Amino acid sequence: MDVQEILTYVIASLLLLSPATSDPRPPLQEVAVEAKRVEEKIVVVDERDIICLSKNIYFEARGESVEGQIAVAHVTINRVRHKKFPNTVCGVVYDAKKWEEHPIRNKCQFSWYCDGKSDEIHDWKTYNQITNVARKVMLGEYEDNTGGSTFYHANYVSPDWSQHMSLAVVHDSHIFYRMP
Repeated sequence: MDVQEILTYVIASLLLLSPATSDPRPPLQEVAVEAKRVEEKIVVVDERDIICLSKNIYFEARGESVEGQIAVAHVTINRVRHKKFPNTVCGVVYDAKKWEEHPIRNKCQFSWYCDGKSDEIHDWKTYNQITNVARKVMLGEYEDNTGGSTFYHANYVSPDWSQHMSLAVVHDSHIFYRMP
């Protein structure tokens, strides 16, 4: 049995022991774990996080270039690594002010989650391509092309918070920022 198989069994066992919650992540039976050796370290990826990251890229940047999609993915990952945000991909993607377990409209970290529109995937070909991008980002195959950004917005809006951030980079129609 190699390291990847052992990790798969261990992590899958731990996930099955996790209590069910009312969060919007996919159910445990859809969980698969992927492990990859990257620069002599093993990266373990939970399939639920790939699904959450894929949905975030799909709804935030499906019309952007692959570089723009990678950038949106890295903002999500950078937030996971930052102490001011939840420490899981799904936690970051679905971070919102809630009332009775439901997100309050326009009070989410990522607008698609609580904009009142359907969160249903309609373009499965694009979604599958985005899932490949999400998986590669999570496995460390794409470097952070945002300079460590934890925020972004579309170039046609000007949120108040952007005045308090350091401009990092622009990809397609998104402007990326680092916290000062």
